[in-house]
Amino acid sequence: MKVLIFSDVHGKKERLEAILEKHPDVEYRISLGDTELKRKFLQKHDIVAIKGNYPFDAGFTYEHMMDIKGRKLLFVHGHKYRVKYGYDRLYYKILEAEADIALHGHTHELSHQEISGKHIINPGAVNHARGSFTETYMTMEFLDRSVHIEWLDARNHNPVKKRTLSI
Repeated sequence: MKVLIFSDVHGKKERLEAILEKHPDVEYRISLGDTELKRKFLQKHDIVAIKGNYPFDAGFTYEHMMDIKGRKLLFVHGHKYRVKYGYDRLYYKILEAEADIALHGHTHELSHQEISGKHIINPGAVNHARGSFTETYMTMEFLDRSVHIEWLDARNHNPVKKRTLSI
């Protein structure tokens, strides 16, 4: 099962449409907040949308849990867990929620960190990237014994980084 995950679109509707068009085979489309797009657009494209910190963000809820092939995923934007200052708060939320993976946006930087067997992952930003990478999004493919992650350039859809998790 394949999932498309993105964050921090900040109004770049055409770029997001190109990303959606590039990945018609995904089972789920997940926005981790700050799309700045209308709710009607998100619903039209069957996007599970987390509410970000942008005042008029059309996300549906601040957190969402989903079970995919036996893995529990927690989706948040990240601002409520102060992810710009570290992962302590989000890590404790993962433990409380009994999640395997937490996915967040907000920092505009792609990342993956494993803490005591729990994974905290950021797809980067579709618009206004920070750090050493360009604007990115990611796909996650859930296999029986592993999860394959691929971060892709939001402009040309070429792979930027890959990782396989054994969970």
